[in-house]
Amino acid sequence: MAECASGPDQDRYLLIGKVAKAHGIKGEVKLSPYAEDPTNIPHYRELLFRGVLGQAGERFYAVQRCRPQGKFAILALEGVGDRDTAEALIGAEVWVDREQLPELAADEFYWHDLVGMAVETEEGVALGKVSGLLATGAHDVLVVTGRGREVLIPARDEFIVEEDGERLVVALPPGLLEMNE
Repeated sequence: MAECASGPDQDRYLLIGKVAKAHGIKGEVKLSPYAEDPTNIPHYRELLFRGVLGQAGERFYAVQRCRPQGKFAILALEGVGDRDTAEALIGAEVWVDREQLPELAADEFYWHDLVGMAVETEEGVALGKVSGLLATGAHDVLVVTGRGREVLIPARDEFIVEEDGERLVVALPPGLLEMNE
């Protein structure tokens, strides 16, 4: 366990969830993850807890064990061995160093890498920037905000023509822009 003097570097750390409550009497905490599928959490070696005890302080904790429990993850952390210590973490934001994220296949992406990217059509019409993504049963949907409106674009290979790290070029289905006006 180590303390951190300033806020986490937004380029280096990724917010993955929040401590919902203490779990049991041995110091475990229940993490409410922001990811729809929290299966990577057991692979993280160390997590940054921000806002410990509702303060501005930050602490790193080594992950001893992690197991899923429904939509939550139960964490056992080094240095947190009783319920009182675990309760002090309730409400803390939980961050992970991006270096701990698993490698992706060539056709995969992390949602957080798309947020803020400029989006334009194949014809060069600027639509705005990716402000978020939505998970649906069928596929993910890009939320693009700009020009005083919000456009929802399916995040599927047939609609995303190009991605260069700074912008997305999209091929829109006929009528999509008109439907969003």
